[in-house]
Amino acid sequence: MTSVPEISLAPLSSSVESTVDDPLGPTVSTWKPIEVPAPSRPSPTPLVLLALLAGIGAMVLGGVAVVAATRSADEPAPPRVPPPKAVSSPTPKVERQALALLAKPSTDRVVFRGSRGHLVLVVGSGGRAAILVRGFARADAGWPYYAWVVGASGRPVRAARFTGAERAVFLSAHVGRKDSVVVAPDRAAALSPRSARIVALRN
Repeated sequence: MTSVPEISLAPLSSSVESTVDDPLGPTVSTWKPIEVPAPSRPSPTPLVLLALLAGIGAMVLGGVAVVAATRSADEPAPPRVPPPKAVSSPTPKVERQALALLAKPSTDRVVFRGSRGHLVLVVGSGGRAAILVRGFARADAGWPYYAWVVGASGRPVRAARFTGAERAVFLSAHVGRKDSVVVAPDRAAALSPRSARIVALRN
């Protein structure tokens, strides 16, 4: 017969015994609580440094803005360039003299009959006369206007030549009382002041 060796049995611990006795495993009473470490709080030092740096940056920007504003206020403003003035052509000497003659209270003013108000005869107290031209038709090339002074004798004297582009033209002959000034192309047309188309009579 074969002999079976003897096996020594060691006593089970209480925890194992409880496990053997309880087929569902260890009970809650046998669990040990696990300690969870508390979360570490950030140190306030970095936050303080960031706030300090932001404050310094804001102060620097404010200082730069103040300095720039002060410099712009101290700098003189650029000089204003006046707008270009309209250049007007100078008044010709003849026109100035005619206007001066017209401004005298003793000057006679006679509108030429037939000129539609575009020709005015101005005669000073001493007989010096001029014709003011305003919008009169221009003469054709080679066919200028002639002004004739017809006195008591009836003989026309040529006193001026103009084209209609002038503003004023002085007569070379004096114009007395009852004298006529006729604008005609030739002497023959000026011989009949009454029938002339453009004439001014000084009363």
